[in-house]
Amino acid sequence: MVAKYELVMKELSAEIASMRAGDQLPTEQQLAARFEVSSMTVRRALEALTNAKRIVGIRGKGTFVAEPSLTKRMTLASFTDSMRAAGRTARAEVLAAGVAPASPEIAADFGLEEAAQVYTVERLRFGDDTPLSIDRSLLPAQIFPNLLGSDLTGSLYEILRRRYDVQLTRASSRVSATLPTAREAELLGITTAQPCLLVTARGSLADGRVAEITRAIYRGDLYELLIEPEDG
Repeated sequence: MVAKYELVMKELSAEIASMRAGDQLPTEQQLAARFEVSSMTVRRALEALTNAKRIVGIRGKGTFVAEPSLTKRMTLASFTDSMRAAGRTARAEVLAAGVAPASPEIAADFGLEEAAQVYTVERLRFGDDTPLSIDRSLLPAQIFPNLLGSDLTGSLYEILRRRYDVQLTRASSRVSATLPTAREAELLGITTAQPCLLVTARGSLADGRVAEITRAIYRGDLYELLIEPEDG
């Protein structure tokens, strides 16, 4: 059963997505009356949103919408996990999903025989109702049979864990700046002059084989990537 404060947080999060940085939120008492919950429940929801850097409280003045900045660590954490950490609700719209013989280059990247079957899954990813990224993932069909029969609007990594008992690890990530195409800009709700982040990442199996290649374009005005040094 979902806790009351989580329901309040989810609805407030969706509203904040349509507000501007600096806009003021209602008081705790006003929110408690509106949602018909206790002030403590509202306070927990506001604390979660504050910890996710969605809002900021100023003593004596109130609570305000923070500058929108989503941080994704350069690990294999899923988009869904990143949104949950940011106090947002993740969802995906499947733009295309199919299977076809791999090109010689892709087959070599996966260590497959030429023309082996490879899935292509392209999705528009949302935080609440705000489009944030477009992901195009390639996965070998022989490792993930019948993948397209799964619900692809949630976490792809969760599907791989639960359906195939596969826990991918990050093999490599490459980040560069780019400008979106006209199609990408329209899907993301930005102009073609808006800088974006292009991330090409690979996930590998326990034995080192590459099992996922994803090309993702993130909105540069709403997203940042955190790269931390390895220990040692």
